[in-house]
Amino acid sequence: MDISVGVVAVGETSHREVAELTEELREAVGHLRGVAGVAAIETKAPSGAKGIGQILGAFLISLPAGLVPAVFDVIKAIVSRPSQPQVQIELTAGSAKVSFDPRQIKPADLAALVEALRPKGAGG
Repeated sequence: MDISVGVVAVGETSHREVAELTEELREAVGHLRGVAGVAAIETKAPSGAKGIGQILGAFLISLPAGLVPAVFDVIKAIVSRPSQPQVQIELTAGSAKVSFDPRQIKPADLAALVEALRPKGAGG
């Protein structure tokens, strides 16, 4: 399954802080055993620019559905550090989208978000 991760600035958080945090998260999630791939989300370059751009604060993870809880754990551990800027995390898988504050979320709420992202259907 593929999950899109969005890092959304809150309050005084700068674009640079979002970019640095996104890169740290991308690297950490990429080290999880079983993750098939982690990539920046590309977009059409602004008018007048050549090539393709990347969406600030966003990346795509390809992984088995069973690894979704591990991804949440990594994101929460990194973003909850006192030195990190304030952000909201948005995760999208298929038509399911969840948003949460990693510093405030409770374990029971996290479990509900994990379940909301799991693929629905015959196997899930």
